[in-house]
Amino acid sequence: METITNIIDHTLNMEKYSRNHKVCFMDIETTGLNRNNSVIYLIGLLYFNEDIKSWMLIQYFANSLNKELDVLNKFIDDLSIFDKIITFNGDSFDIPFIEHRLRKYNINYVFDKEKSFDLYQIIKKNRYYLNLPNLKLKTIERSLGFIREDKYTGGDCIKFYYDYIKSKDVLLKEDILKHNYDDLVHMLDIIVILDILDEKKSLYIDLIGKSTKLTIESINKSGDILNISGILDTKLKNNIKYYGEGYSIITEGFNKFNLSIEFKEGFISKEQKCIYIDTNYIYDLQNLRDLTEYKLPPHIIILTIEKEYCIDNIKNLIKEIFKNIL
Repeated sequence: METITNIIDHTLNMEKYSRNHKVCFMDIETTGLNRNNSVIYLIGLLYFNEDIKSWMLIQYFANSLNKELDVLNKFIDDLSIFDKIITFNGDSFDIPFIEHRLRKYNINYVFDKEKSFDLYQIIKKNRYYLNLPNLKLKTIERSLGFIREDKYTGGDCIKFYYDYIKSKDVLLKEDILKHNYDDLVHMLDIIVILDILDEKKSLYIDLIGKSTKLTIESINKSGDILNISGILDTKLKNNIKYYGEGYSIITEGFNKFNLSIEFKEGFISKEQKCIYIDTNYIYDLQNLRDLTEYKLPPHIIILTIEKEYCIDNIKNLIKEIFKNIL
């Protein structure tokens, strides 16, 4: 087994996203997707080293197929100092794969689920706030303006690894390490998507004489009702139960809200379905105006097009309703 160390020049301050936690980013490379028959031949661990005040990337590389256990043991020893593990699809792939391979060696190691922070799952859960054609790491990177130099995929690296085992060609190993390196280092870049999501899901309302942040937590359909739930940064003096014409809003715990509003369905174009509200039938929302690019009657407010949220309209809707009832 080899341990390869690199110092990474990056300005990311993790305190913004995970205060008072010792955080690492983790990514694995395997010889296939089958946990029974495939081995983990490379694990990358990226963290901020306080001693040198720089990001450090450690790669545990199996320079032969029988070194997988050495890689796993060294990795879990080093992992023990971290409070949070950030991955991209680690909850579904990397973490279960590592646990399964350890059980193959009669080592019953289980990751603490509270420590896991899976960027992919967060992006997937909130994908309809983002205009992405797919959720691949490179697609997300491109949407944020980051273009990586890596020409190869994880699948390419499997072939490179088997060729390396036979030939010990250093260039093959470098290509493998570079792919893993890029996957990890670019996670430092894409974590800003959390800021983008926060901006898209947040708005400010006037509450108790001051501006208060309101954050949307979920949006879902139930029949012809759109349910929007979220949380207020400032607690209300009293909980709200309000039933208006075509909508209702209920709060609990003085800062959690659920807004339910009746919607209609139609087509915004020949091919695209949408859901919308007609403010002619909701008296106290007649000041709302649609903020999409479409030329619509003034009483029509689009809430979703296909599965993508028209988030500016939704935020205006929430703001107007709170203004009317507070």
